[in-house]
Amino acid sequence: MILFIYGTRGAGLEVYDLVKRNDKLREKYSEIYFIDDFLEEKEYYGTRTLPFVSHKNYMGDEDGEFSIAVGEPSARKLLFDRVKSAGYSLATLIDETAVISDTAKISEGCIVSAYAVVSSEAVVKENCLVMFESIIGHHALVENHCVICPKATVGGRSRVGTQTFLGLGSSMMQGVNIGEKAIVGLGSMVFRDVEDGSTVLGNPARVTKGNCEHKVF
Repeated sequence: MILFIYGTRGAGLEVYDLVKRNDKLREKYSEIYFIDDFLEEKEYYGTRTLPFVSHKNYMGDEDGEFSIAVGEPSARKLLFDRVKSAGYSLATLIDETAVISDTAKISEGCIVSAYAVVSSEAVVKENCLVMFESIIGHHALVENHCVICPKATVGGRSRVGTQTFLGLGSSMMQGVNIGEKAIVGLGSMVFRDVEDGSTVLGNPARVTKGNCEHKVF
């Protein structure tokens, strides 16, 4: 099996390192390549980077899986759809140091980084990036294509809508509902529901204006 990491920046390098330090994943994947549609094909980080259109040239008779390693939720969805429409599966990658409840559900394409916690009965849906030391509380629901940044906390029995971004060190109270395509700024404290498409900042988190495209980066 070959692993293609879609993304060459920080998140991509972190995914590469996650696989390399995990014995089972190293055994599963005979080769690892980076995919980047904006870079020329070249040697990169001990392997190669290549555009999506060239990946089949490196597969031979082996099967391939993809991991979406970008931190922009809208880009995660776009690349996820591209990979699935080409007929490939998404790898689910969980660091050995992550603490995952036996009753939690981690869906296809998710990346769970070092020392993250996914608590009892929590559900993390497709293609989410759960980063270092973040916490997803009991009975929480994280919808598709979300990014949970390092040290962010999702409260118990909360919901995070699809394509939502929770910034570094942000926290949400238990039972809070964050809508789709929302952005929670770094260090923000969310005590009440957040509407779809909102960007919130501060303690307590308040809605800000001026991000009509709902872009993080």
